[in-house]
Amino acid sequence: MTGMRKYYASRAIVSAALGVLLVLAGSKTWTGVLVGGLAFAWFLAAPHIGRYAVHPEAGAAALQRDERSQRINDAAARNGFVASMLAIGVVIILAGARSASDVPVSLFQWLLILGVVVYYASDFWMRRQQA
Repeated sequence: MTGMRKYYASRAIVSAALGVLLVLAGSKTWTGVLVGGLAFAWFLAAPHIGRYAVHPEAGAAALQRDERSQRINDAAARNGFVASMLAIGVVIILAGARSASDVPVSLFQWLLILGVVVYYASDFWMRRQQA
């Protein structure tokens, strides 16, 4: 079995296990199939999108990050963390200024989603700038 075949076979097993785990955790069967299929689609696309260095001789661990990729990932993670922490700080300060004792938890969920969006946006931007 060639290196990339080992990679694809191992990722098919991981995707199937993820789908089965979701079904065992109480999700509907179609949800498990959909999530497993989406995960496998990501694994199929990952070697071709330029995010990872591809080393077929490494077998199941064919995708690896090089120094450039790791540096971009670290900077994007920092940007996402800083954005979400600044937004949370602003919410806490505004709540204190209004003497509001309650801040809805759902608001913090959106602020964390903001951090994820900033992470992916800055990751995409830096990969395009440094290509």
